[in-house]
Amino acid sequence: MNTKIILILLTVLLFGCNELRERNDQQSASAIALSVDTIVGSTDVLEESGGSYYVNKALQYYVIIGKDTSDFSCVISESKKDGRLSINLNRSHAEPTVSYRKRMEDMRIILPAVSKDFNLDSLSGLFMGRLILNGDLAIAVTKEYQTQFATTDGGLSNLAVGQFLKESTLGTDLNDLLKDYSLAVDKVMVEKAFFTRANEIYAANKLETDSTNVPDKILDCLTWVTFKKSQ
Repeated sequence: MNTKIILILLTVLLFGCNELRERNDQQSASAIALSVDTIVGSTDVLEESGGSYYVNKALQYYVIIGKDTSDFSCVISESKKDGRLSINLNRSHAEPTVSYRKRMEDMRIILPAVSKDFNLDSLSGLFMGRLILNGDLAIAVTKEYQTQFATTDGGLSNLAVGQFLKESTLGTDLNDLLKDYSLAVDKVMVEKAFFTRANEIYAANKLETDSTNVPDKILDCLTWVTFKKSQ
């Protein structure tokens, strides 16, 4: 009797192990397929980035999944003067098809490819363009500004806004994005800081934030970020 029970238990255990192994094999196959299906493309944009007089190399990067190319792209350029790298994330109003979250996800995919073409130790800066064109990020930092300063009225100091943005979600997201490369935000510099009406952010972005959580006025400015080696 005991022998039969033992045999039954062994059979159940072996079946369970085989089922688990098959499930793990399927998960591994899916992960491999996803990796093979996703690639990073690049295009030489040296002439569009100031030409060879100022820039050694300039490449535009974008993610390709299957047959679909992401609408998001970034340009990495290397200065001829000092070899420093800069990232240009600026975009036009005509591209409101990718959310801020998706752009950050694409950047995580793109950066390993960038590191094969450039030495990221030389990354010194990033141009984000207008803050409002970063959609949900602009909403998040506006709400943080309201919480900290209890207002969206009155004149704004570019210096004070830059210092605020460094400690905001903007700084946190960039620090998280670049931590694997031992880089961190050093300074955030802005120009023409002001509050604009919320209707502009709807027209210029694909938003994931619920409309009931969008402030009536949105912080906007031209935004540059410089980096340093992290501790």
